[in-house]
Amino acid sequence: MFLTKKSLWKILIMAICYIALGSVFIALAMVFTYLQIEATMLFVLGIVVYLLCPLIVLWGKYAEGEGKWIHLGNKLVRNELKPAEFLRQYYALRNAPDLVINKPKMDILGLVIVAYDVLDDRENCLSAVEEMIAVAGEKKKAFAKLIKASILFSYGRNEEAEALFSEVQGTKLSFQCQALADAIWKGERAIAMGDDKTAELHLLKSLSQTFPKPNNLLRVTIHFELGELYERQQNREKAMEYYQYCVQHGGETAIKESARLAWERCCNG
Repeated sequence: MFLTKKSLWKILIMAICYIALGSVFIALAMVFTYLQIEATMLFVLGIVVYLLCPLIVLWGKYAEGEGKWIHLGNKLVRNELKPAEFLRQYYALRNAPDLVINKPKMDILGLVIVAYDVLDDRENCLSAVEEMIAVAGEKKKAFAKLIKASILFSYGRNEEAEALFSEVQGTKLSFQCQALADAIWKGERAIAMGDDKTAELHLLKSLSQTFPKPNNLLRVTIHFELGELYERQQNREKAMEYYQYCVQHGGETAIKESARLAWERCCNG
């Protein structure tokens, strides 16, 4: 949740407008009643508008403090592949002089983690992961730890990742956590443990699924992982095909340069 003074004023003004509208309905109802004109509907409208005020405030806080930043992150990081630009705007907000509420939420930190990861900034990525774990409530703590295990597996820190993954697996998991754990088992963990067949099937299935359809970043990430997998199997021609996709569609991520170097390595190998 990030709210500046400007955002708070926008929420306050909207609430005042609804209170004023409700007051107008009530005032008109009283006038009509005085004139002996049926005004029940105006009374009802006035009360309804008053009751909507708290909801408007709550919605305004979410829209201004979280919603628009989640939308921006999905747009810049996952679709336009501009992770550095998202991080620039994110830290500009966190350092804004008129920021009055500075409480990072998991959804936004998740985008920060992805942005650092695809920039191959491992130190800041893991720092953001620790921040996510710190701010997560008890019900979300397992999910945050699974995110960390996933990152550790992808960075080759298998012992740490396996210990954390096993720790979380030993707890009662929500449906969301179970789905994430399953994806890690078939994806990052399988790759880290050399289970190429499981990883290949999972990656190809994820790439071809129609719902939810993979976003641009996920497609690039999957292509790169498949490229690495096929290169490890000495299938250079197939690896080059997947690397080439990353070079063409990698945007402003570190994956693009890594894929280019890998493509050249396969070409010269």
